[in-house]
Amino acid sequence: MLTYRDGTAAQDNPSLKLYPDSFLIQLYTDGITVTNTIGPKKDDHKLKLYYFVLEDLPDVVRSMLQSMGLVGICSKKYLSSQTNRIKYFEPIVKDLNYLQATGLTVMTFNGRLHFVFILLAADHLASNDIGGFQ
Repeated sequence: MLTYRDGTAAQDNPSLKLYPDSFLIQLYTDGITVTNTIGPKKDDHKLKLYYFVLEDLPDVVRSMLQSMGLVGICSKKYLSSQTNRIKYFEPIVKDLNYLQATGLTVMTFNGRLHFVFILLAADHLASNDIGGFQ
């Protein structure tokens, strides 16, 4: 198995059955800490970053910073409550579902480009945050 397309999850994916040439979207999440070193109160601000990459790009291109797109940045404190987490992720999920269901029309191309969301990659701590575990 070399890619997601080779696995059973891709073969069972209804969107990929409908549009087998769809581009695969992979989301990543990571946490960063921003520190204000100026002033008497030197606080750390923990942020969560969400970004995407097209899985179908060649490995050399996919590993370049320019091939990744930012989806969102949010304070870790804000995402600590369930209602805020729903508010934050709702438009992202809505946009991903729209992109997956409708596709994207590109003016220089005779047709539609279709996309399929395949996974959200995260380290152990970020996975626990997303799941609401401590």
